[in-house]
Formats: sequence, structure tokens, C-alpha cells
Amino acid sequence: MKYLVIGGTGRTGRRAVDLLRDLGHEVVVGTRRPRDNHSVAVDLASPLDPRLLDGIDGVIVSVEPPVNDAAADAVMNVGIGRLAELAAAAKIPVVLVSQIYITRAAEHPDMAGIIRARGAGEQALRDSGTPYAIVRPSWLTDAPPTGVLFEQGDRGDGRVSRATVARTAVAALLHPESHSRTFELYDGPTPADWPTAFTALTAD
Repeated sequence: MKYLVIGGTGRTGRRAVDLLRDLGHEVVVGTRRPRDNHSVAVDLASPLDPRLLDGIDGVIVSVEPPVNDAAADAVMNVGIGRLAELAAAAKIPVVLVSQIYITRAAEHPDMAGIIRARGAGEQALRDSGTPYAIVRPSWLTDAPPTGVLFEQGDRGDGRVSRATVARTAVAALLHPESHSRTFELYDGPTPADWPTAFTALTAD
């Protein structure tokens, strides 16, 4: 299978790239600055090449939003919406790495514009009709991975390893039981049985 990881040079995205390649899949890295034949130019703030998803079997999006509210909206809302339309036309799944506090932007006024942009992008993906999973990591760390804890309802707080986020995003991409699910992700005590864990979540 051939997958596109947008943000695949970032601290979480590159882990997802490595995991997919270790599983024997072909991976194209979507980045604003392609470096080799295994990467392609993708700038979510700009119109996308309509052929971007040709030959692609699924997409992971793991990008850091700009700190400027307008720029964050261009990437995390408008850009995700454009990508979702392409994915819907191609009938391929998209896993979006978002964040907690999507429904509680007022609790972090310094990040409220970014959070609202992320939330709008989430909804654009849901509305597109393409298969999707939305992973909402808690505060990110570079600690070694442990297990996973899924929650829904955006009520909690905590931390999660970037390695765990990457593993979860890859699992969501490869297991259709994740489709139409939005969930928060925290470090947990035990490894996940992915199909069972995804099936136990309430669909959107």
C-alpha cells in the first residue's frame, strides 16, 4: 500500500513515516520543502495539486499550526477542507492529528484562534464524506511510549508521547474500525488491541 503523510518531516509525522515503512508500506512525505524522490510539495495554506492523491491509499495529517490566527485558519481549516474534498473524491481514508481542548477554547485564550481553526478543520473532514479518524492528543512529550488511553467528550487533560501519537495514527489508518471516530489520546498503562479499542469508541 502507498500512503501520504503530510507533515512527515515533523517530530510526530516522521515517526509515523518510519512505522509505516517498517510495516512494508510505501510512504510519500508531504512537506513544504521536498528533499528527495520520496517526498512531495504540500502546503495546506495554498491550493492543492488535484493529482496529489493519485495512487495514494490513505493519508495521515500531522502538522503544527501557525501561531497567527489567520494563518492557522488557512492551514488547519481551509487547507484541511481542501484535502478532505480530494480524499472524498478518491474514496480514501484520512487520519487527522488534532488536539484536546477543541470544545474548550476559552480555557486557553492564548491559543483560542488556533483551537477554533483546528475544530473547523475537524468538521470539514467529517462533512466531506471521506472515511476518517480524528486523533486528539493531549499535551505532547518526547518520553518513551507506554500504553494508550482513549477518551471521548473532550473533558480531560494530561500528556502523551509523540511516539504513541504516531503509533495510534498509523493504527487508525490501517484499521477501518477507527472510521468516523473522534477521540482524545493520553498515555496509558497498557498497549492497545487496536481493532477492539477503536470499535469500543462511539461513532460521530
